[in-house]
Amino acid sequence: MFKPYTLRFSLFFALLLLPLSGITFAPSFNVSVESEWGGANPKDVQAVLNSVGTVISPYIGGRTLDNIIVRNAPKGPISLYKRGQNGEYIVLLDVKGRYWSQLSYQYSHEVCHLLSNYDLAPNNITQQQWFEESLCEAFSLFTLKQMAKHWQEAPPYPNWKAYSADLQRYVDGMLQEKHRHLSSPVNEWYQQQRGVLERDPYAQNRHLNEKMATALLEIFEKNPESWAAMNYLNLGEDTGINTMEKYLADWYKNTPESYRNVVVKIQQLLKKPE
Repeated sequence: MFKPYTLRFSLFFALLLLPLSGITFAPSFNVSVESEWGGANPKDVQAVLNSVGTVISPYIGGRTLDNIIVRNAPKGPISLYKRGQNGEYIVLLDVKGRYWSQLSYQYSHEVCHLLSNYDLAPNNITQQQWFEESLCEAFSLFTLKQMAKHWQEAPPYPNWKAYSADLQRYVDGMLQEKHRHLSSPVNEWYQQQRGVLERDPYAQNRHLNEKMATALLEIFEKNPESWAAMNYLNLGEDTGINTMEKYLADWYKNTPESYRNVVVKIQQLLKKPE
């Protein structure tokens, strides 16, 4: 959104070439694993990350990404704005040991940022980064659910089939947390928290993101192919207007018609009560 026009135009043109339908079950991008993982074999870490790519591939509209380097670091989980020497994305995760559910959760969240063109709207310059954070939280929960199903039939290794239950328990445990659920309509809650969210996209230790994520997950689960709409987030022009209304209007404008319905539903979800 706030990168030079030529970069934004090049990305938008590339997105226009994406297929608008089609189901595939293959990793959508190349990922390489670096650093130590606290006792976990890097090859196993690689297998888990590849599985994430396989599971999400039917839902991202044929999108591909530049190569991704994944490292284990206390600073994680985060996707760095600075690229690698050959233009790779650099993703830092913070997982020590064979915690495949946590690894999948963190990595899928960061992949969502990459798909949402996070580096075109860095450091909350839109004042709406909270929404991208909420969207990526919802996407990570969705991914864990899909992985739990996928690993029942096709885990990375045959003897990992039992881990499918661990993945399901992990996501179920998060969704049962009381702070993730709203006690009032989403639009009323949003109007109450709007200023807080615009100032701090991680407010209240991400609890606000997680509330919104639950509402978003419900929308996307009804039509999972609509996740492809996130490819068109953060592509709007910088006009100096940083409202949520403009942010969503830009998203709608840049999204192909076949995926616009989910954007409309989110606009309605956050519309100011009359």
